[in-house]
Parts: sequence; C-alpha cells; structure tokens
Amino acid sequence: MCWLWPFCLLAQLHDNTWVMGYPGPPPRFGTSIFTFDDGALSVKANDVSPIDFEDNNAAISTAEGQLIAYFNGFFVADKTFRMMSNGQNLAKEVVEWLYYLSDDDLPQGSLFLPWPGRPDSVLLLYQSQAVLEQPGGGGEFGSVDLSLAIINTKANNGRGIVQRAINVLHDTIQYGRLTAAKHANGRDWWVLAFERNTNLVYRFLADKEGVHLVGIQYTQQALNDGLGQAAFSPDGTKYAMFNGVSAVLGSYLDIYDFDRCEGTLSKQVQYKLAGEVGGLAISANSRYLYHGLGDTVFQYDLAASDIWSSRKIVALYDGFADPFPVKFYLSQLAPDRRIYITATNSTQHMHLIEKPNQAGSGCRFNQHGLKLPRLYYASVPNFPNFRLGPLDGSPCDTLGLNNVPVAWYRYEQDTLDPLAVAFTDLSYYEPAEWYWDFGDGSLLSRDTSPAHIFPDKGQYKVCLTVRNQYGTHTHCKTLYLGVSAQDNPVLQAQIQVSPNPFSERLAVALSAPELRGAAFRLFDATGRLVREMGLEYGINEVEAGELAKGLYFWAVEKKGERVKSGKIVKM
Repeated sequence: MCWLWPFCLLAQLHDNTWVMGYPGPPPRFGTSIFTFDDGALSVKANDVSPIDFEDNNAAISTAEGQLIAYFNGFFVADKTFRMMSNGQNLAKEVVEWLYYLSDDDLPQGSLFLPWPGRPDSVLLLYQSQAVLEQPGGGGEFGSVDLSLAIINTKANNGRGIVQRAINVLHDTIQYGRLTAAKHANGRDWWVLAFERNTNLVYRFLADKEGVHLVGIQYTQQALNDGLGQAAFSPDGTKYAMFNGVSAVLGSYLDIYDFDRCEGTLSKQVQYKLAGEVGGLAISANSRYLYHGLGDTVFQYDLAASDIWSSRKIVALYDGFADPFPVKFYLSQLAPDRRIYITATNSTQHMHLIEKPNQAGSGCRFNQHGLKLPRLYYASVPNFPNFRLGPLDGSPCDTLGLNNVPVAWYRYEQDTLDPLAVAFTDLSYYEPAEWYWDFGDGSLLSRDTSPAHIFPDKGQYKVCLTVRNQYGTHTHCKTLYLGVSAQDNPVLQAQIQVSPNPFSERLAVALSAPELRGAAFRLFDATGRLVREMGLEYGINEVEAGELAKGLYFWAVEKKGERVKSGKIVKM
C-alpha cells in the first residue's frame, strides 16, 4: 500500500476524456466524447461543445479522470463544454514571417501537461502556423515558435486561463509533432522541439519553475519537415517521428534511443518510404511501433537488432467508405491499451488495434471497428504517457518517488460463451507480480492478462493484486456472467438510446463488445413493432423520420432475453 506523499505516486488518468468532432446540426454533426472510466471505453454524443477539431487536438483531465480543458489550436474550452475565460484566439503576429497564428491544421500542434509540483495548475504548450517566405518570393506553411498558457484549476472555478502567450521558443520548428516524456525523476517532463529542416534539437524541461530551455543537441541526420506524427515509447526509452515530405522527396521514419535523465537522443536510424500522409503510435509494452501510411499499417519490432527487417504489414485498406475512403492517419495509445487510428476524411468510423502488445496478426487490427455518434475530421487527442514513474536507481531519481504499482484491468466476455472471459491488465508503475482471484474458488492465476472460464452463471468478484519491491495494490470488480440481463447493472449501463425527445433519427450506443449482435426493437404506444435492426459495437443509427409524433417504447434484446428497455418521445 501507499500512505505518504511524496514518497509514492498517485493515479494519473489525465488522458481519460477525449473530445472529437465539429459543431453542426445533429445527428451527424456535433462532438463525440470518449471516456475510459475503470479502463472500459464509453462513447457518447455531445452537441454543445463550442469548438471544432481538425488535425490539432489536445485535452487534459484531473488525475482522477474528470475533464479540465480541451484545445483545438484556436480556442480553449472548459469542463462544462463552454469557451474558457481568456481562452479565445491564442494568436499573435510577428514581423519575420508573412503571417503567423495558432491553428487547427497542425497535427500534434498542442499538448497539455500537469504542472509538476503545482497540483492546482495545468500547462498548455502550443505551436503556431505561419506562411514562411521563400527565396525568390512566395511562401509555404510551417510551424513557428513554442508558446505557453497556464490554467489554474482553483481560479474562477477552473474555467479561465490565468496567463497566455508566454514565449518559450522563437524559431521555425518541425510542423506539429509536439509530445513529451516523463523525466527520470518521475515528476518533471521533457519536451523536444526540432528546428525546421536541420539536425538541431531544442531540449526543454517542464518542472515546478515552469518550462525552460535546458540545452540543444545535434542529431546524426537532418530531418526534412513534412506532415506526420511523433511518439515516445511508453517506457520513455525510444522516440520515433514520421515526416511525410512530398511525392518527390519521399517520406522518412526516424527512430532514436532517448535518455530520460539528460533528455537527449542517440542512435538515430532513418528509413525512407513512399507515401506522404500517416501517423504512428507505440504499444503499451514499448515493443511494437505501428505506422499508418495511407492504405497500409506497418508494425516494427523496436527490440529487433534490425528494426527495418522486422517490418510487417498488419492492415491493408479494405475499401470501406463513409462516404469517403476511411484510410489510416493519426494514432493514439489509449488508457485501455488499445491503439485508436483516425481517417483523413470526415467519417464516423475509427480503426482499432485490439492487442498492440502482440506480434503480427496477433495484434488484432480491427478496421473501421468503432462507430462514433458524430462525424469527426482527422484528429485524435494528443497525450503523452502519464503513467510512467521514476527510473528507479538512476542518478537522476532524486525526489524520493517510488514506483508503487497500481492495479487496473478491463475484461471482455466471449460473444458465444458468457462464462468465458478475457482479462487485459492495465496496471502501471512497474508491477513485477500479478495475482488474479476470480472469486469462484479456483486457483489464483499469475498471468498478466489471463483468460478464464467460470463454472456457472452468477456474480463474481474478480480481484487483481499487483506487487513489486515498493508495495502492493488490489483492484476488484463485480462481474455478472450469464445472469438475467435485468439483474446486470454493468451491462445495462453500457446501452444508451438518445436523444430523448428525438425527431429524425435515434442513436443506440453499445459500449460492451459482448452486446454485439443484439437486436433493437421500437414499438408504438399500441405495442406495434415499427422498427427492428441488429446492433454493432459502437454507435448505431435508427432512421425514424417518417414515424408519427408521440410516445414509443424501445427494447434491446440478446439471444431472446431483454437486456434493457425504456420510453422515448418523437417530436
């Protein structure tokens, strides 16, 4: 157990809430809100958000997972989905360039970080976009400067920026690709900024004093600026960047070792590829790099002696369109340890990598496997790994913080056998031992992510205990297996029918994969069946525009059993 702060680390669910989409008339337009409460994804619609997202998207929640703020490159919105005080038009003009402004076109153009050592404050780092004057006249888009805004969560009820437009760096820098890695002391943050089209790297440290330049370094090879994405491995030992430059100059994937003590890069390897648009993410175990490039997703083994030779294709675009092609673009590792991948066009579908820690086809790539309640365009929120602790035993492990493990998991029932359950470990802060008590009298499992078949229908309290040299932590959940759906509050909570009242369409949201294949039925006030359809995991739309106004009854049924029902009004 962990009793005394600052000698142990706390929950770090700052990436718990995602906001995606753009305003407009529902049901197609609006925003989708992702939450990962207790490790399980839930998606719902939100039609009051005042800002829209293109490539640039950042958000931050409290350590307990409650939304604080989100940012699209222009405006900051608050936890109530309203414009934040002093959060409008984060832009300025500078004479060196043709023009200059914060912008929503920058993938990874902004990043929120909790202010180290100041639990009441949040840092927002953001780049700006400029048209850079070129020799011989004309201009081209690029990124300039690194700026800082500060939110105090206690001031104005956490709904205002107390400082803004603080200049951190004045230079032309790589387009987007803003991310961070935890310092080896377990509290502070490293932020890298690459000078545009050179091999110079600025090294910034975010600590209790603010964000300041620590130094510069020169890498082995220069980077040609382009469109892409960057990521640190979750353990902070690797850094990867993709630059989609042009059809003529090609595209480049650069991979480095990273020193969490000094904030420096080393052992650069650079691979030239074909294709101009793509993104990347790294699996939770820091082993596999996933690189989406147009109509292909590659997997690289970062532990291989020859990373390029380890490359495997794990997905080829299957032609799906909604209504535009849903290919592969930006990626983000989520708290549930899946990787979510966006498309380059407006769509309601995202791709998922269900098991990124596994090699090859074992990663279970699920094309357009998640349907959102509202359209989004390109972006996914930009997060670092908040659940990385100190590098125990290193010379810069100086703050007395310990990697006391935190137990956390999610589970999925087999769609054919409700007594067969697969568990996925989500624990963090370096657990060394795992103990699963399934609550059915069976022997404890010491696997990290076991599969278990329960002996009979019923309720089971499943507890995961994790342990290392610094402490022990236990996390329990109650599973309802094979029992009447009416007696399963967990399953019922994962079904949402909205809006109420409705006009043209209904949205039926299923947050539980085991509900896939359930049936939705809509009845009028006389009990006559007026709509019926099978349901998918995610958001399902029911066309109901021609139905008469009045009261209706709905039901979701699986294998002949009613899981949930309710009333709804047609306006």
